[in-house]
Amino acid sequence: MHIYDFEKNRNKIKIELTSRLIKSDEKLNSIKKDYRKNNNYEENEFYKDNKDMFEMEEVKYTFAHIKNKILGTKSLDSKHIYKTISNKEVDYNIFENCDFNNIKFENCTFYGSSFENCRFNNVYFSNCNFEDEKSIVALFKNDSIFENCTFYKCNLKNIVFILTKFKETKFILSNLRNGILSECTIENITFVDCDLKSMKTIKTDINILNFEDEFVSKVNEDTFFDLLKLKNKDKTSYEKIFKTYNGISAVFEKNRLFNYSGEYYYLAKCAERKSLKGLQKLKSSIFYYICGYGERPTFALISSLEVVLIFSIIYMFSGLCVNERIIHYNLNILSYLPRKLMYMDLIHCFYFSLTTFTTVGYGDIFPIGYSVIFSGIEMILGVTLVGVWTATLARKITR
Repeated sequence: MHIYDFEKNRNKIKIELTSRLIKSDEKLNSIKKDYRKNNNYEENEFYKDNKDMFEMEEVKYTFAHIKNKILGTKSLDSKHIYKTISNKEVDYNIFENCDFNNIKFENCTFYGSSFENCRFNNVYFSNCNFEDEKSIVALFKNDSIFENCTFYKCNLKNIVFILTKFKETKFILSNLRNGILSECTIENITFVDCDLKSMKTIKTDINILNFEDEFVSKVNEDTFFDLLKLKNKDKTSYEKIFKTYNGISAVFEKNRLFNYSGEYYYLAKCAERKSLKGLQKLKSSIFYYICGYGERPTFALISSLEVVLIFSIIYMFSGLCVNERIIHYNLNILSYLPRKLMYMDLIHCFYFSLTTFTTVGYGDIFPIGYSVIFSGIEMILGVTLVGVWTATLARKITR
């Protein structure tokens, strides 16, 4: 019972992302046309000098293009010296290859702005708004980097991050509803009581993703975290994947989305199994093959059928009595026995194995020799596996 078809979801989100960017560009061009008409100028202001310090106050018009600039402070020696920018409308601008260092943005807006190959170092966004009433998206793309940054009580609804890297970044009490992270790299990211409803990640390399909720981050059925990439097949990598999936599972569970929680719990346990050794790995593997860690009822059914079939073959060699006729094969007689007789004996053995496994036991066929021991073992396995299958199936249905 899979909740996600990851490849199908991935393709669906790609189509949604393309459509969103096209619609956003159309709305942006419409606003640009009206703005230029009302302000009597034709071209974008262009600020291009190489890595000069730049002040936002230098921008005279909206729709400016700022390239190769440093904003904030030139030095990164101190993480406690901020340049504060308050109540600034940083709207509909293009920032390309810019450095934002030691800045605190307070009550600023970034409607429709695009950031390409920009680096945000020690930047604090407080009560900032990245979406206007027309749902024109703010866009971060092409190797933009956030390092030691914080988004506090920000509206990041419909935000788009493409090929963006996050290092030591926190989102606190922020709205990322319907945001998309596509082909990003997350070294370390933390969510604290955020709205992540309908937020999606696709083809994103996640190293550490934490939830440090005082209450609970909000997710829904449309929230989607893509499969995590495995960099190295070592214990540390598998443990990180386990912790990330486990954290995602816990958030879905707190939002009472138990099926989605179960899907990520299953992925977490699969990753954990590959990090274990010895007896612990054996126990984990047994739970995986028997019932898929409680998330795959079909595993229990398949395991049960495999047990029944294996014991059917065992009974052919250990001995059964069928209507006063003994079935007791050995390797020597296999070469000359009629195939039809062998198939009939296998059917009888399968029937006996099935009735023994389900503990029905009609008594028309009974074991002889070592089959008495094997039938006892199969009854124990039958009681266990039928119980596991019933419990797992009931658990999934009640969800």
